[in-house]
Amino acid sequence: MPLSLHRGGNAVSKIHVMPVELSNRIAAGEVIERPASVVKELVENSLDAGATQITVTIERAGLHLISVTDNGCGMDGEDALLALEPHGTSKLLSDEGINHISTLGFRGEAIPSIAAVAKVAIRTRTAADAEGVEVLVEGGKRVNCHPCGGAVGTTIEVRELFFNTPARKKFLKSNPTEEHHIEETLMNLALGNTKAGFTLLIDRKKVFSCIPDATPELRVREFFGRNFAANLKKVEYVEGDCHIHGLVAAPGFTRPGRREQRIYLNGRPVESLPVWRGIRDGYGTLENEAGRFPPTLLFIELPPEDFDINVHPAKREVRFKSEYFITRAVGTAVRQALHENAAQNADTLSPEPAVPKSISIEQILQAAQVAYQPESAVQMELPPVVSKPVAPSMPEKELPPAEERKKFKPEKVLSSTLTDRPAEETPVVRIRAAIPEEAVFAGAWPDRVLGIYDDTYILAAGGGALIVVDQHAAHERILFEEILDRLASGSNASQPLLIGQMLELPPAKAALLLRNREVFAKLGFDFEDMGGRSVIVNAIPSNFNEHMAPVSQIVEEMLDELLENSRAQMPVNPEFAARAACKAAVKAHWVLSVEEATTLLRQLKACRQGTLCPHGRPTMITLSEKELERRFGRR
Repeated sequence: MPLSLHRGGNAVSKIHVMPVELSNRIAAGEVIERPASVVKELVENSLDAGATQITVTIERAGLHLISVTDNGCGMDGEDALLALEPHGTSKLLSDEGINHISTLGFRGEAIPSIAAVAKVAIRTRTAADAEGVEVLVEGGKRVNCHPCGGAVGTTIEVRELFFNTPARKKFLKSNPTEEHHIEETLMNLALGNTKAGFTLLIDRKKVFSCIPDATPELRVREFFGRNFAANLKKVEYVEGDCHIHGLVAAPGFTRPGRREQRIYLNGRPVESLPVWRGIRDGYGTLENEAGRFPPTLLFIELPPEDFDINVHPAKREVRFKSEYFITRAVGTAVRQALHENAAQNADTLSPEPAVPKSISIEQILQAAQVAYQPESAVQMELPPVVSKPVAPSMPEKELPPAEERKKFKPEKVLSSTLTDRPAEETPVVRIRAAIPEEAVFAGAWPDRVLGIYDDTYILAAGGGALIVVDQHAAHERILFEEILDRLASGSNASQPLLIGQMLELPPAKAALLLRNREVFAKLGFDFEDMGGRSVIVNAIPSNFNEHMAPVSQIVEEMLDELLENSRAQMPVNPEFAARAACKAAVKAHWVLSVEEATTLLRQLKACRQGTLCPHGRPTMITLSEKELERRFGRR
């Protein structure tokens, strides 16, 4: 029975049906967050159209122009007009199709949403048509439609984005920031769709260009460089209808965030907690890598009915029919790849040739083809050598084979003038007992070093309490305040490198570095642009010790920190850059002597905020005498 409503003669309806233009503009707010969203939606449409070459042109961070040109199948005039209608799509035609989505786009929301907040021109032609068609739309209203020439494929130009929604425009970031998001979006799509070629032009400058029909390894090398690609291992795993392949990082090759953990489900870039859990399980427990994530490029092929992509307007999230199965399969794939590569590396190691205990001088000279005549005279006997007794040295702590042991250099990093240690120096105490749970800082500064636990935590006494100091966090605070002091005084003291270090960086890192060259110069860095994605590091801050870690590692970790936590804000805040530069601090498991640890604590005490590292984590925890007595049952 139909619903009927009765109103009095003077009743005024409170419920109205929204105009189509207004509803499209609201829908655009969900789908089109920023210029990068437009690039994503249009490029996905190009891939669905079978394009093998896609060119993206950007002007003024996409606010003035976003143009996407492809060589796909194109559209005829009728389809071009229907594509502008809300939910006009060629990819989802029935209720059954929602459970078998095999295309990147399917809702039919992208083009109408873009057209609602911009001035759009669509030029397209199919192979069956002698001429193409051009459709002009402004703010969701069609302005013109007429025939035009052109190659087979489609070109969509989006001009004056958000011209009729100024509030949305105010929430956008700076032009370099928006350009970075566009680069990241297109690079993500290019990594997941290696059959197509991609070209990105920003303000008439080519940012990158990828050839079609590439392998994932080649695409990774194009974007991230040879060194990055050399640290990735192949993954190939099949279980039932699930096929997992791609690349995973070798153990020890990590990043400070999940930015480089790229996941593709049937070619679509997604974010998935079950997959992230599987990657973590595949690597096992990373006790010494807290807050670090190994880069991955994983392609998961599944039947469309086994997952649901229709849970987020931007289609970033996915839900699996069986999350447990996905986590277990990914973990097994990663674990198997790491074990297979380790076995292959072991097999390729050839045994070293046996070296004789002694080689005669005649054999050496004959091998060198040197003519000689033995001296007939008897050689004078040399006086006997009196050897001095050598004091037994302390045995080094055994480390895992894969872990590289580095000696700490105090003369630069801690401004210490110590050179030779006295023979009577107290050896570093190696404590293996478990540390009690954390206690808050109680205002007691450490004044006497007791030992070092696991080459990571300095155990000290002070104010009647036991104090545990994180050597990495403490040194980060020292470096941070030194850099801030130099920034405040306008002094950018730096130490030139004897030989400049060449770095090959991904596009996002190279752009971040070069666009903020003045900020890094204030910190004491000197970078030289070598074209493309290559830069040379000519100098580093004077309080950095280049022997502690490779310069390339310091710079890359600093850029990773900025990209991960600053959301690529450009120009970078100098204070935030200083915080990121503290990646040069001593790391966990780097060997410190008791004297070096004492110097570190003395400098930490002189800091303005010595109890916290630049990232807000504590540098030390305190266990009072009362707390220790309570734990041991004395009170």
